[in-house]
Amino acid sequence: MNMARNLAQDAAYYAARTAIVPGATADEAVNEAELIMQSLFSGGYEVDCTEIDDDTEEVTVTVSIDLDDVALFTPMFLGNLRLTSSATMQTERYNGFFQVN
Repeated sequence: MNMARNLAQDAAYYAARTAIVPGATADEAVNEAELIMQSLFSGGYEVDCTEIDDDTEEVTVTVSIDLDDVALFTPMFLGNLRLTSSATMQTERYNGFFQVN
């Protein structure tokens, strides 16, 4: 269970890092998170990213894992748990604070 939680945290973090640079898209963030999640799981998780455009100031990536789908013994004792991890970061987009005279 801890390995799944840690992987979800890492996937959300690295996907958010991918999304904060200028020109990045939500699809790129989702693809990055899925690439990381697929290193251990073939399914049983969902990745969501907030919409990103030129005016976006904050990006949130959420990774959710259904333990029923990825764990063998844990669901027998704890039922169907859903682990969710989110990473929120400020974008690196230019806000027009510099004025050229």
